Parts: sequence; C-alpha cells; structure tokens
Amino acid sequence: MNASRSDKQKSGTETLELRVQFFEVRHDDYRAFSRIAKSLRKFAPAALDRFYGRVAQTPAIASFFPTSTSARSARDKQFAHWVDLFEKNTDGLSQSYFQRASHIGDVHARIGLEPTWYTGAYATILQDVIKGMVAQSLAGRLGGRAMAQDIATLVKLAIMDMDIALGAYFRAEEAKRQSVVASLSHALEAMANGDMTHSLTDLPPGYAKLQADFEAMRRSVNAALNGVTAAVETISAGSAEIRSASDNLSTRTEHQAATLEETTAAMNSLTHGISDAAQGASRVEASVSEAQDEAQKGSEVVREAVDAMASIESSAREITQIINVIDGIAFQTNLLALNAGVEAARAGDAGKGFAVVANEVRALAQRSAEAAKDIRGLIGTSVDQVTRGVSLVDQSGQAFTRITGKVADIASLAITIASLSREQAGNLVQINESVGDIDRNTQANAAIAEEATAAARSLASQAQELAQLVARFRIERTTIGSPASLANLSPAPMPLPRAKSPPKLVPVPRSEGALAVKPSPEPAAEADDWAEF
Repeated sequence: MNASRSDKQKSGTETLELRVQFFEVRHDDYRAFSRIAKSLRKFAPAALDRFYGRVAQTPAIASFFPTSTSARSARDKQFAHWVDLFEKNTDGLSQSYFQRASHIGDVHARIGLEPTWYTGAYATILQDVIKGMVAQSLAGRLGGRAMAQDIATLVKLAIMDMDIALGAYFRAEEAKRQSVVASLSHALEAMANGDMTHSLTDLPPGYAKLQADFEAMRRSVNAALNGVTAAVETISAGSAEIRSASDNLSTRTEHQAATLEETTAAMNSLTHGISDAAQGASRVEASVSEAQDEAQKGSEVVREAVDAMASIESSAREITQIINVIDGIAFQTNLLALNAGVEAARAGDAGKGFAVVANEVRALAQRSAEAAKDIRGLIGTSVDQVTRGVSLVDQSGQAFTRITGKVADIASLAITIASLSREQAGNLVQINESVGDIDRNTQANAAIAEEATAAARSLASQAQELAQLVARFRIERTTIGSPASLANLSPAPMPLPRAKSPPKLVPVPRSEGALAVKPSPEPAAEADDWAEF
C-alpha cells in the first residue's frame, strides 16, 4: 500500500505524534517557544522583506505574486504562521497547527509551486533569524546555553514544519499521479476493449501535455481505424463485385469454351468439306477441259462434214449436168430414130430392117430419156437433201462453236472456282488453326477465371474477417475520401485544456496563518484565494 493510502488510514493526531516523537520535540523545546517567538517578531519581518524582494527579481517564482498586494498578503500570512507556531503551541503542538501546515503543502501542490522555492524561503528566513539570535546572544542578552537551545528548537521545528508541508505536498502530488494513472488506465482499458471514443479528461493542470498527447494518439488511432473501416467497406464491396464478375466471367468463359469447341469441330468439318470441294473443283476443271477438247474436235468434224456436203452438192450438180447431156443425147437419138423410120418408110421393104432398128433405137432413146428423167429427179431430191443436210450441218457447226465458247467460259469459271476453292481451303486451314489457338486460350482463360473466382472468394472471406476484427472497435466515424487518404491524415494539434478545479484530497480545515501566494493561472473565481509557503 502506498504512502498516500497509509496516511489516510491514520488520524492527524497519530501522524503529528509520530513526527513529534521522531523529531524528539521535548519540554525543553516547548520552553524555548516564547523566546523564539520574540526573536521571530524581531528579526523575521526584515528577513521576509528581503526574501520577497528576491522573489520579485526571480521570473520563475514572480508569476505567483502578480501584484505587490498579493506579495504583502503572502508575507504577512507566512509571518503569522511562524509566530503562531511558537506562540500558540507552548504546551504542545496542536492538531490545528498540523492541519494548517498540511494545508500549505496541499495548496502548493494545487498551484504547482515546487518545494525548491518553499525550502528556499525557510533557508533565507532561518539564516537571518539565527544571525539575529546569535548577535543578540553575543550582546549579552541571552546566555549561550539558552541561545543553543533556541536555535536548535527553531531549526528542529522549522524542519518539521517543512516536513509536514512537504509530506502533504507529496501526498497531493501522489494523489494527482494516482488520479492520472487511474484515468489513463481506464482510458487504456477502454481502448484495449475496442472503445476508441473514450477521451482522457479531468487531469490535473500539470498533466495537460499528457492529456493532449493521449488525445492526439486517440484521434490518430481513431482516424486510422476509420481509414481501415472505410478500406474494409471498399474492399468488401469491391471483392463482392469482383466475385460476382468472376463468377459471371467464369460461366461465360466456360460457355464460350464449349461454343468454341463446337465451332472448332464445325470448322474442322467445314475445312474437310471445302478441301473435298476444292478437289472436286479440280476434277471438274479437268473434266471441263476434256469437254472443251471434245467440243473443239466436234467442231472440226462438223466443219469437215460441211466440206464433204459441199463436195457432194458440187458432184450432184456435175451429175445433173451429165444427165442433161444424156437427156440431150436421148432426144437427139429419138429424133434420129424418128428420121430413120421416116426414111425407112420411104424405102419400103428395103428399109424395113432399118425401120426395126430405128424403132429399137427410138425405144432405147425413150428409155434413156425416162431414165435420165428419173435420175434427174433423184439427183434433184438428193441435191435438196444435201442442201438441207449442209444447212443442218452448218447449224450444227454454229451450235458446236457456241458450245465450244460456253465450254471455254465454263472452263474459265471452273479454273477460277478451283483456284478460289484451293485458296479458301488454305484460309480455312489457317482459320481452323486460329480457332484452335483461341480454343486453347479460352480453355486457359477458363482456368484463370476459375482461379480468379477462387481468389475473389478468398478475398471476400478475408475482407469479412477483417471487417469482423475492425467491428470490435468503437470509433468516432469520420468522412474519409478513400483508404489512400489515410496517409494524409494527421491529428490536428490539440489545445492544452484549461486547468480545472484540483482533485479533492484529504479535507482539512482552512488555516488563517500562512504565507499566501496568488497563483496567476487560476480561474477568476479563485482570484482572492491565497497559497501558502
């Protein structure tokens, strides 16, 4: 158990008695009180005036006495405290004295007056008072034994008085520290439990820097957690979108892979079909070329047949001319036979034999004429038929010429089709290879999409776990543009809090006797209060 708590468990009387016993304050000391009080009344005022003159020239302590009135009040109360100590306690130190001395230490702790200046005041006053007492003894006004007792008692009581005040000062400081530790512990416990909204407040004035630093740290952590929370929300939303997109992409990629697989099979079939068509076109090209050759040969045959028909027609005309000659000969023979018959008739019997020959010749001429007539008819018919045949053969020749031209056109088209078919077959082979590459890439993309989907699901799971971890913190929500803006966050410098009323320590009655100091940093409500050395 610390000193502050142990002192609180003891009564003021016990604490004072312990000090009296330990400092060995005896009856001889009490008998010297009245002489010491007279010496103080004689020498202390000048010592206090000199001390407060030095205080006014010392910046570190002058601020506690902003006016000459406050310095005069503090001087008078300190003088009264010392005089009362030796004038009102000749029969033993009273509890009221102890409370008054303790109150001095409490006030010093409250206003922040360090013990250095308090003990410095005692050193100055003791120095001047002891010098005066020694000078008075040397003048024969006081014996050496009595002077030694008075000085010893003065120093002993002065040190005990400082011990009481300093004890109260350190207890008050310890109470402040305990209060700060308790507040800090409570705040850290709240932070450990995830509450980042708990501020460190109501600390003593001397701990304003700690309060400001803690608040800056809390705001910084709060801002960081806000950034983490915003980042987690963004990551969660983004991972959900990525997961949905990855699932969709995976489904589409699988569908695309299946479609490409079917397309690849179709392209393979189409490639084989086009290749077969190209080969067929090549065969058609060869057949058309052969047909063109045959058509040309047919045209040559028709031309020869036309020439032959023309020769036949010419021969028929020559035969007709010969028949005309024969017909003329038969007519002349018939005339000669007729003339011979006339001449035979004129000759009588002598010409009968010649008449018979003339008749036979005439009959032969007639038959020759008839035969020539028949041959002429046949030749005419043959000429007509030959003429018609020539016309037909000529028409056939023209038809063969047209057929030959069409076959040439077909051959040209067949050659073009065969060339295009071969080119398309080559292109389809390349397309087929490209589709195969696309199919392989799509399969690879499908595998990557599955991996991305798995990674997105893992990211979503991790984001959810991070969100659960962050959710245990209770923070002050602030607006943060993006997680990246967390790097630009810096807690604004926090103004030092104004000093509030000090924590209540061990309550003691207010004493009227003490050195009073008016602390300038205190609120206006305490402007008339005084602090004691």
